[in-house]
Formats: sequence, structure tokens, C-alpha cells
Amino acid sequence: MTSTIPFGTVKLVLETVGRGVFFPVWWYTRGLLDILKFIQGSIKNQYINLGLGVWLANLFVPMYGSTDWASRLISFFIRLFMVVVRGLAMFFWLIIMLLFLIGYLLLLPVSVFGFLFHFVGFFFA
Repeated sequence: MTSTIPFGTVKLVLETVGRGVFFPVWWYTRGLLDILKFIQGSIKNQYINLGLGVWLANLFVPMYGSTDWASRLISFFIRLFMVVVRGLAMFFWLIIMLLFLIGYLLLLPVSVFGFLFHFVGFFFA
């Protein structure tokens, strides 16, 4: 009596191996595009949350409708200070997103290296 492997089992094994081989390609193509879209949306949301565009657009508009020179000067410097502070917050957010991107790019090779290092060490220790 001959034993045959069911077609479903062969298909499952081939699909699992194919996905495992294709995973690094996906990680640096489609996965990277998804991460870049996330970062772009996050930066855009942070820009809106900080209201940086509104502060920049109203930099030369006097506060509270006061049109005398002292009020205009005070309004300008207060808004300039707020633009600088919010710009720094935006800069730090950009740095965090850049570190997130670098972490994503390094996660796969570091994980594979760690797995192989411990896998080999397990058998030869």
C-alpha cells in the first residue's frame, strides 16, 4: 500500500514556505510604503494639532483687534515665540518619526541576526 500526501498539505507547506521567503521582500517594499504613509499622516496630524499653520498665517495680525503700535509689536513677538516653540515641538516629532523609521529598517536584520546567533549557539554551546 502506497502512502500519498494530501494535496491540501502540500499546498499549505508551499504557501508557508513561499510566504516565509517573500517576507523580507514585503518588509522592504509594501511594508515600508505602509510605514512611510503612517509617518506622513502622523507628521501632518502633528502639524495640525500644533496649529503651526494658523500661528504662521496670523503672525502679523494684531491680537484682540488692537491696532496701536505697542499691541502690534507685543502680538508679533508673542506669536513669533509661539511659532518657535511649536516649531521646536514639530522638529522633535520629526526626529521621533525618523528614529521610528530607522528602527523599522533595522528590525528585520537585527531579528534575523539574533535568531541565527542564538540558534547556532544553542546547538554548539
